Amino acid sequence: MRDDSGRRLTRRDARKQETHNHVIEAARQVFLDDGYERATIKAIADAAKVSAGTVLNVAPTKSALLILILRDEYEAIRDSVDRLEAALSGNLLDRLSALVQVIMEAQLRHEELFAAAIAHTWLWTGESYEEASAQMSLAWGAVERLLAKGIEKGELRSDIKPADATRFIEDCYAGIVRRARGEGLDRSTASVLMRARLELVIQGLAAR
Repeated sequence: MRDDSGRRLTRRDARKQETHNHVIEAARQVFLDDGYERATIKAIADAAKVSAGTVLNVAPTKSALLILILRDEYEAIRDSVDRLEAALSGNLLDRLSALVQVIMEAQLRHEELFAAAIAHTWLWTGESYEEASAQMSLAWGAVERLLAKGIEKGELRSDIKPADATRFIEDCYAGIVRRARGEGLDRSTASVLMRARLELVIQGLAAR
């Protein structure tokens, strides 16, 4: 057996990796079942059938566990969005809405995990914030490329920086997700609200 870098794993390494994966999966299930706020390190340890110390060896805090879990989730979303990107058609708003809709649907399937991450980026600082923010941005690469093409084609203003516009759309998206969770909005209503926000964004960014 080898690790991601191709290095051959010893039996000790393999057992350590197995424990790591087991703890991460247990944490994922506890977060989904109990909610991030109510979840405890002890509950995760009990679910994984290991000690609390073993859990903390995998990640030093509950938020660090969440970040590890979401790394795989955001990579999966990025892959889905990247595949859709090649098949997009229609006007710029339609294409942008389709990409954002894929992100929203994927996140709402594991709403508890993503809602916790979005909420806690307002509270986390330093490395935790940077890691969480970088993971969230993984899924938005296709959106940034779409906006860059819109600028090249003259659909959007030439003075726009695609990265800045993408971050703005991310902020709009996070607001819709928080509102959907706080007000108990269903997916259809949240999608309609998101498209309305995107329409306003495109109107503001459109070439004159």
